[in-house]
Amino acid sequence: MLKVIVLVLWIDGILSGNGNGEKCDHLFNKWISKSAKHNIPVCSRKSSLYGNVDLRESIKPSVFRDLTKKEIEGLLDYLYNRSDLNLTTADKKAINSNYIFISEVFLPPKKHVLKHLDTGYAQPRREARVMIFRGAISIPDVIEIIVSPLPNPTGYRHVPYLPKSIPFIDRPINGFDYNLRPMLEKIDKVAGKMLNELYGGRLINCGDRCLTFSLHSQLTTPVSGISKRLWFSWLYQFSEHFLLRPVDFAVLREVDNNGNVTITKIWFDGSFFDSLEDIVAYYNTNKEYINKVPFPTRTGKNDKSINSRGEPSFNKPLKEPSQVSPDGIRYNINDRHVSYSYWEFDVGMAVFYGPRLNDIRYKGDRIAYEISLQELANFYSGDKPQEHVLFFLDSMFKIGAYAKYLHPGVDCPNDATFISSSFKIDRQDEPLINERAFCIFEFNTGMPLRRHNGYYWNLHRFYEGVVNVVLIVRTIPTIGIYDYIIDFIFYQNGVIEVKITPTGIVTSSWHRHDNPYSFQVDKNLMSPIHQHLFNFKMDLDIKGTSNRFETIDIEPVVVDNICHKNPGATIVQDRFIKRLKHKELEAAFKFNFDFPKLLTFVNNNKKDKFGNSPGYKLLNKGMTKVIRPPNDGNNPAISWSQYQLAVTKYKDSEPYSSSVYTHSDNPVFTFQEFIDDNENIVDKDLVAWVTMGVFHVVHKEDLPVTHTPGLSQSTFLTPFNYFDESPGMSAGNAVRIDAVDVNGKTKTVEIERFGTKSDVNCVPKKTYYDEILKKNPCLAVQCL
Repeated sequence: MLKVIVLVLWIDGILSGNGNGEKCDHLFNKWISKSAKHNIPVCSRKSSLYGNVDLRESIKPSVFRDLTKKEIEGLLDYLYNRSDLNLTTADKKAINSNYIFISEVFLPPKKHVLKHLDTGYAQPRREARVMIFRGAISIPDVIEIIVSPLPNPTGYRHVPYLPKSIPFIDRPINGFDYNLRPMLEKIDKVAGKMLNELYGGRLINCGDRCLTFSLHSQLTTPVSGISKRLWFSWLYQFSEHFLLRPVDFAVLREVDNNGNVTITKIWFDGSFFDSLEDIVAYYNTNKEYINKVPFPTRTGKNDKSINSRGEPSFNKPLKEPSQVSPDGIRYNINDRHVSYSYWEFDVGMAVFYGPRLNDIRYKGDRIAYEISLQELANFYSGDKPQEHVLFFLDSMFKIGAYAKYLHPGVDCPNDATFISSSFKIDRQDEPLINERAFCIFEFNTGMPLRRHNGYYWNLHRFYEGVVNVVLIVRTIPTIGIYDYIIDFIFYQNGVIEVKITPTGIVTSSWHRHDNPYSFQVDKNLMSPIHQHLFNFKMDLDIKGTSNRFETIDIEPVVVDNICHKNPGATIVQDRFIKRLKHKELEAAFKFNFDFPKLLTFVNNNKKDKFGNSPGYKLLNKGMTKVIRPPNDGNNPAISWSQYQLAVTKYKDSEPYSSSVYTHSDNPVFTFQEFIDDNENIVDKDLVAWVTMGVFHVVHKEDLPVTHTPGLSQSTFLTPFNYFDESPGMSAGNAVRIDAVDVNGKTKTVEIERFGTKSDVNCVPKKTYYDEILKKNPCLAVQCL
């Protein structure tokens, strides 16, 4: 603790604005000018306790770590030598061959992991989950197996909670669903001249004026009533950004089990047609009435490209404020294990479902066994058939595989640490290593963690406060058009925030007339209303795995108003009542503002001296309501979205809320099944499934790219009678200022700094990011 006596100079002038404040500014600027003449050191690590970052793969990877390069190599060597699997390598795969679609780490049963972590038993063996498409067998199917032990496997078994054989038609989305070359040739042959006259481009041999089917929405079995792989493919003029260049043309196509594509319907000029010949005949009869759209050029006034333009906000370009870490980074990372202040946890990435944190501890106590993303969903509505059924469950596109390309200075601070992810995917046998899947950094929020100013002259006069500095683990998957900024934020008072912010390009469509699904946002351009839905898993372990879910219901109560002159007068008060939820169906929570409540997870076996049970409160500040019926259309695939929170008993057989097979009529499982078995959840190992979301009514300012302000959604986990007082009281670099009075007048103040001095006498290290990118462009863009 540092104590300093500081004379307050010109304080009256600064506060009252009588002119002396300008004198203070002049002296400050003079000091800055002098400092610039001296060599100020570069900020760097000053402690051997912090800033120790070793990202190398451990010889003995932890139980939670993504597959290592060595493990993937050993896995593939084993699988390709199994004659019973008859696998084809990635470079030679075909739809009618057997090939590996994905492989990633398979986490052991939780009880085995806890036995290892908490009692020192040997670590469970490392295993891989492998999904295999078997197109070469007589009745093609999909299987999921567990291969072990890593890195030198000796056997495999089927995933116990899935069917041993999943019909081939139900396979997850893959590259063979987009093998469109034969279809393009057919369309160009029959209707190419028409499309060129209307839209200024061709589908093949098009040079720099190409038309492309760039948006593909699946017409699922539950919606079509037909057990086929059907897709709507929407036509666009191919320029930056092409999804803002729709034309009034789409095809409904079928992909069979051999990868053959058949056109079943064509949408053109506001109507469905049965064949390309019918469209051309219609066009030749009505061409003078059909809108023509010139092919866009970059020289146009509104080229919709994502480049800075318009009047600069500053007349002279000035560098933006930048965060400085004067003593270097203050966290440690060993492989994928992160420690910071009182926090520690492991970082991982699931190939389908995205980011996952495990074994999250504060002051040595486990708060959560797992916090992970489960699904990113978009449900659209519109005035065309292809918009009626437009929906995306991004897990089908492999969220984790597309979490990459984080850019220092924009996506993350320049001094952030970047962490990679690794798994095997279908398009290559080399391990897919995304070098910048995560970034980790400290962040000064610019908001006090706490503060109070006591200003009553006859009671107390002081100021006390501490800056709110957090640790952020960030990843940003880009799934086609949308980017999702996902933050796991760790506060110094034991609070965890899970935050998600969508940005990116909106889905656009041809605008024909006014409709209740979209504003017209540009010439011929609309973007259908849609709802973003985000689901997270929070496996909480509050002082162990024997937890219960209680709501603190806030209710009005009428009491006697004894202060009133009239006997019998009453007054309404708010009170709270704890209500224990006994079964899973009771704990499927739909928020009702008429009945406010707090949502708490407590350990009833651990009481404090007042009889309180320690717990954590879950605060969902990103709540949304799905207003469509739960069994309509594709809604059963997202049954988790019916609840802002659902609480279930932990099961190893319920690792995810969303299934990558939900586009079929055989989804393998639905989340509703987790709840419908209605198990007892009192003093059990509990999992919270949290849904956040937002309706997006697209407006002109969403072009050409949606900006982030106003779109963030967060859920907080906050200590609730867990500590005797706020653990944030120990946060470093607090300041307290007390008045010092002499003869009844304030002459100075006493300043106590709990931590380091407030001055910063170093500058950030110079960054060489542009030079690094020029040498390694694959860090920023998809390399060919």
